[in-house]
Amino acid sequence: MGRMQIALVDYKAGNLRNVQKAVERLGQTASVVRSGAELSGMDAIILPGVGAFGQGMENLTAAGFVEAIRREVLEKGKPLLGICLGMHLIGEIGYEGGVIQGLNLLPMTVPRFNTAGCGVRLPHIGWNSVDVMPSSRLFKGVPQGGDFYFAHSYHVVCEDDSIVSARCDYCYSFVAAVERENIFATQFHPEKSQRYGLRVLENFLGYCEAGV
Repeated sequence: MGRMQIALVDYKAGNLRNVQKAVERLGQTASVVRSGAELSGMDAIILPGVGAFGQGMENLTAAGFVEAIRREVLEKGKPLLGICLGMHLIGEIGYEGGVIQGLNLLPMTVPRFNTAGCGVRLPHIGWNSVDVMPSSRLFKGVPQGGDFYFAHSYHVVCEDDSIVSARCDYCYSFVAAVERENIFATQFHPEKSQRYGLRVLENFLGYCEAGV
């Protein structure tokens, strides 16, 4: 892979260093950016994070990231990878603590798991196997049923099933990953998911490099 300028968005939602180290293991460098203005010179964007939807959007807004991400991703076509909370925030609406507008990059809403009658606990934490869609670019080289690490109480619901690239089961089937054109996102943490997680990141970086 050639060297790319990869932005790792810091909006005070943590989980930056693990993602940065995983990217470094794959031979690339991810630069932490703390304002939307810094995105213009970047080739690709990674939006990680853990925590609450509302606080995440507040922090993105305060740092000027909302319009900058929409411009760079939707208008300029730069690749974006959302991870966990980052996946939630690229949707339209989150329902954590009210009805909160997201980045509106993909037609998704983010409800809380409905675990009534399932006998499972929230948050959903730990390793789970995923069912991969055969056409997925993110999961190229990942076997069906590969295990990934999850930690969440909310999940995305897609209006358009064609953007779903993987599903997982926890009480019921939910979306584990999405992809559409230059936008990708995973509910699991690829940076904590060992070799299959690294393969997903490698596939994303390969897509980014092809477009540089």
